[in-house]
Amino acid sequence: MIANERQCQISKAQIAKFRAAIDAPDSNTRTLHPQAQKALRQAAQSQLDDLLVEVADCERLRNGQLTAITVESIADLAPALIKARIMRNWTQKELADKLAVAEQQVQRYEATQYKGVSVERLQAVADALKLRLREVITFEPL
Repeated sequence: MIANERQCQISKAQIAKFRAAIDAPDSNTRTLHPQAQKALRQAAQSQLDDLLVEVADCERLRNGQLTAITVESIADLAPALIKARIMRNWTQKELADKLAVAEQQVQRYEATQYKGVSVERLQAVADALKLRLREVITFEPL
């Protein structure tokens, strides 16, 4: 998941590199067996497709095209908080300022997907982002 503008720019640059590699294979790959060439092209295309989806998701978040995030598990909460920050068009620094912590702290939170963060801190992040959470707990049959 792309969490900030720098990652988005890097991803866009990688997209250009993958497209170039697919369109014009270098001299090293021309000497490979045709099946190996095909496998390399397919691998590059798969990575390109993944990057295109991630960049499109990031741009939809930033452009306000999404207004809600569905969370299916507690584990989904961390990526949802990152998406919510992006949807607000806030930088990590802006969120850090709202939380009264250093920007590097928010960077660490997001880099680790809020791993090890207390429930109280998760709530503080949600409050800072002005999120309204609605929990629905369903019981699965045993």
